[in-house]
Amino acid sequence: MGRFQELLLGSAAAMVMTAPAWAGDPAQAQTNLKISAGPLDAAILSLAAQSQVRILFSRDLVVGKRAAKLEGRYSAYEALDQLLAGSGIEVDTAKPGVLILRATRLPVSTAPRPQVPRVEASPRQAPAAAAPRIEAAQSPDAVTELSEIVVGSHIRGVKQGASPVIVLDRAEIDRGGYATVADALTAVPQAFGGTTSDDTGTTSSDPTTTNGNRATAINLRGLGADATLVLINGRRMAGAGLMGDFADISSIPLAAVARIEVLLDGASALYGSDAVGGVVNVVMRERYEGSETRARIGGSTRGDLGQRQIAHTFGRGWSNGSILLSGEYQRRNMLMASSRAYTADADLRSLGGTDHRLYFSQPATILGVDPVTFAFTPAYAVPAGQDGTNLRPSDFIPGKNLANWRKPMSLLPTQERGSLYVAASQEAGAFVTLTADARYSDRRYYDYSIAPQTTLTVGRNNPYFVSPNGSASHYVAYSFLNETTGLKSVGEVQSRGLSFGAKVRLPHDWRLDAYVLHAEELGTSRYTTMLNSTFLNEALGNTPDNPATAYNAPRDGYFNPFIGAGRNKQAVLDFVTSGWETRRTVGRLDTASVMADGTLFRLPAGAVRLAVGAQLREENLKTIGLSAASSVTPIPNFSRYGDRTVSALFAEGRVPLFGPDNRRPGLERLDLSMAVRREHYQGGATSTVPKLGLLWSPVSDWSLKATYGESFRAPSLGEITDPQRVTPVNISAGASGTVLTLLRYGGNPNLAPETAKSWTTGLEYAPAALPQVRINATLWNTEFKGRIGQPAINNLSTVLTAPDLAPFRQFISPATNPAELALVKDLLKGATASTASLYAPEAYGAIADARYVNTGDFKVRGLDLTGSYGLSVRGDPLVITGNLSWLMSYERRITAVAKGVELAGMAEYPADLRGRVSATWTHGAYNVTTILNHVGDLHTAAGVRIPSQTTADLQVEYRPSAVSGPLKGLSLALTVQNLFDSDPPFYDSPAGVGYDPANYDPSGRVVALQLTKAW
Repeated sequence: MGRFQELLLGSAAAMVMTAPAWAGDPAQAQTNLKISAGPLDAAILSLAAQSQVRILFSRDLVVGKRAAKLEGRYSAYEALDQLLAGSGIEVDTAKPGVLILRATRLPVSTAPRPQVPRVEASPRQAPAAAAPRIEAAQSPDAVTELSEIVVGSHIRGVKQGASPVIVLDRAEIDRGGYATVADALTAVPQAFGGTTSDDTGTTSSDPTTTNGNRATAINLRGLGADATLVLINGRRMAGAGLMGDFADISSIPLAAVARIEVLLDGASALYGSDAVGGVVNVVMRERYEGSETRARIGGSTRGDLGQRQIAHTFGRGWSNGSILLSGEYQRRNMLMASSRAYTADADLRSLGGTDHRLYFSQPATILGVDPVTFAFTPAYAVPAGQDGTNLRPSDFIPGKNLANWRKPMSLLPTQERGSLYVAASQEAGAFVTLTADARYSDRRYYDYSIAPQTTLTVGRNNPYFVSPNGSASHYVAYSFLNETTGLKSVGEVQSRGLSFGAKVRLPHDWRLDAYVLHAEELGTSRYTTMLNSTFLNEALGNTPDNPATAYNAPRDGYFNPFIGAGRNKQAVLDFVTSGWETRRTVGRLDTASVMADGTLFRLPAGAVRLAVGAQLREENLKTIGLSAASSVTPIPNFSRYGDRTVSALFAEGRVPLFGPDNRRPGLERLDLSMAVRREHYQGGATSTVPKLGLLWSPVSDWSLKATYGESFRAPSLGEITDPQRVTPVNISAGASGTVLTLLRYGGNPNLAPETAKSWTTGLEYAPAALPQVRINATLWNTEFKGRIGQPAINNLSTVLTAPDLAPFRQFISPATNPAELALVKDLLKGATASTASLYAPEAYGAIADARYVNTGDFKVRGLDLTGSYGLSVRGDPLVITGNLSWLMSYERRITAVAKGVELAGMAEYPADLRGRVSATWTHGAYNVTTILNHVGDLHTAAGVRIPSQTTADLQVEYRPSAVSGPLKGLSLALTVQNLFDSDPPFYDSPAGVGYDPANYDPSGRVVALQLTKAW
């Protein structure tokens, strides 16, 4: 047959989600078609996309031929009859839904096509067609279906691999009613939202604390966003966040996405570092004929979270090339904590929890100092209902005041993004195809966190000073909650990517694929409404008037910390809260890659194929910061720079041992796959990791899959180069009370790569007699060694007492030991001037090491069940799909000598059960999709059960079958997420919110209307 081109739309062979199965040959089903006049290959691609039928053809067969315009309701057979009229090309049926084009033979075949009853259905929107790929068949009469490369293999034509892969095609994404790529991916049950998301950042429940720009990352299996590799068209993104250790998927325009592939298996042998937990490959549209406009508006039924989105895509193809341009604007408004009952107040007693209010308040709390531990303790409460000008010592109340510090905070930030994507391809002769793509995204956000609060030192120089016990000065715990807004965070993130590539046809069926890539993530954040400690001391009277400022306390007023009602003068507040900080982080990635793949030789079961390649990438991370929070003029407060070069060699092979041509009883199919990758990091670190795969079909309808692989994650540039700093903390030392501890934190240039071993075992049932049925079960296991972490930070309350944390603490007596005193003074050089002066060096009793280190083990094991079933209900298609993820174990040892702790199903960690079931019913011009989302019950560290939650989503889509007029090419979809407006189950979170942000969504019912129009 020569070289064949397969267009694989609706679903790839490895997909779990399948398109509706017609009650017969899908090529017989009629649908509304709109095909423009032009090159014949483009017309065939458009037909395959709209009819969801696979069509195989040799490019040589159609080159130079043109097709007339075709519009109306046709089956794929009927459409091809018209498109191919007079072309000398005929159509053969390989099997239902798979058509082959070949040159007309003499005599012309008159074999009748199978006649089956037609099932009338409205057309489904298909994803954009991929650019043609030319492959070689192995024998003149073979029917070879060769798919596009999907994530999990570098070898073309790998229709079904051993690793578990989930694919979200364009239709599946649209049926979910998602506004962003992040929304679509976080809905996958295998994804964990407990780190690097905008709501965990605003609720202070993200343990990584590195998501400074309110990005969203994907965290597969809960193994970490830094252990999940994200690719765009198979190519890396630059690192995002303060540490440059994850990919920000919120920057990707959804309108330009063709499909999303999720590999649920370790893949460092294929893709290198970061692919420990899995790989997400976002495949962008490459070829599109015409124009498409999308508009979306929505919001929460509680009156917040307003959403606006508009996008336009334009594409054009010609005989030897194509171009596509897609632009998108999207905005989501802020959700305030006060808008939800379970987040409005830090006092959760009314909901069955505890009181998380703080004694930093207004009226303020006067503090005492424990003479042994140096810890602050509440002593007196400033009385309420007075203006702080006529207080007497007897007016103070023993005890403390408490404040609802959550009052001014936002729960979800405002997010606004504009994106642009351009892709082009052009054949340069018979053997070379040149490609280029560029993407740009500008995302802006703002939110509010806790209002300024601090411990004031107030003495007799303050005209409002009154002492309840005759002291000359007092420490006062004060909150500006009633006098100003929360700390405002405003930021901008620009994400950029530019790549140029070439595909070169080599002798036989080999092909060379080379590209160069430049990518950047530029994040800028600015915090305002901060306290300026220098200005505050001047306003309190602790320091004399500073002529460098325009403020004069005797003239403009002193700050009064003893107000019990009302507020300080606005001029005073403006002065003391005029502090700000800004930080700019730039992550850059430059990559050069070359790879070749093709057939080595043939076995009776098929071709032995090989892919070999080399890559060179340069990573760069730079951060600079300025602060006006402790001085009259801005000063640098954070700077970091790191870069490194990474080189890699890799190879992948696939060997078919048994197949259709040499099957045996119990050996319908047996394929082996092997991969190995060696990466060298500048500075000496080198990792070589293998991966093995097995696919065995003992009988035709059943397949057994197994993989074993080793993976690694190199330390991020931030983990290596983060500046080393110190800060004082009072930490419990058990029965002896608290100890003033000097906490060390920052990077560690001596970190080694994390390593991991993973395996999967899967069983798939896909009966040939029932192509609408597919069921998968996959048991998987991943074990980390030398996990990079900060045990002292993550376990700060027990770092001085827990036996397994002994390597991270040192008890000291600097008042009596000169060497330890010198050590403390040397460490304090890494603190800010205000921090270093808080306590005398002799006051410290311990040092805790919270720097990044290679620590203990991490073992995760689970079972995934996925499936789909298509049936006909009174002549209407109904497709049911499901995805269930059962986390059987999530065990962590924080050090090599520590005891393993089981965290599966514990609050703030991945739920042990997550599921998603959807059903789509098509009736005429209407598609109705219902989705159930389930999160299993959780438990707290104290053993308290948190109930499970099941929410329902609903979408009704109207897609008229008009062939002309304003309704032509129109789709209107109404989506309701969380149909019954279910609140997340109550959790008494230490963060002072009444739900678990790691596992639940606070949005409530969200309604959106989306209009799509193809022009």
